[in-house]
Amino acid sequence: MRQWCGREQWRLSQVQAAITAAMKDESEGPDRDYWTTGASRDEIKAKYGLKKYKPKPVTVTLVRECCGKCFTHVLKSRESAKHLTDYKCRDAECRGRTTVMPFGKYAWLTVALVYEKDPSYVAWFHDTVDGCDEVKEAIRGLPGIETHLTAFRQKQRLSPKQLTPTQQEVEWLMGKFSSETVDKVCEELFGEEG
Repeated sequence: MRQWCGREQWRLSQVQAAITAAMKDESEGPDRDYWTTGASRDEIKAKYGLKKYKPKPVTVTLVRECCGKCFTHVLKSRESAKHLTDYKCRDAECRGRTTVMPFGKYAWLTVALVYEKDPSYVAWFHDTVDGCDEVKEAIRGLPGIETHLTAFRQKQRLSPKQLTPTQQEVEWLMGKFSSETVDKVCEELFGEEG
């Protein structure tokens, strides 16, 4: 059974904090300057009188805030610190905080935030949008979502489906007759008393 799905990128501030922690026991010198300051290699060579300089790799340990998972990375250059990614946690509570809505009026907001603002929208998304399985799985992990899903489904059963005139014509041609279409035809054939 897989424990992780998808990828999650670390914020540069998190990586910098991990680098600082990893370098706390490092003595003053070119490696410490390279990893903890913005000094270029040429500046470091000039400062320490070096002809050549290649920074020593640093091992950083990052801990996911949501569930305490540890990830170890060996950084060979400062550029590699900008694009560190790890697998996302599959914990239901964690997914709700990290998964974002892929489109719509709440696009790119986390599922948990949208749920706080508009739980009926989350229920609508879960029951009517095709695909987006990762988002739907995160929605199912939200506390109390079953109540909203039940309410949405009940509302869908009670309210008749409103069709546009084009949808009515298509249904009529396909042999599907909604109550709205039948009422309209009867009204046209027999008048309002029909």
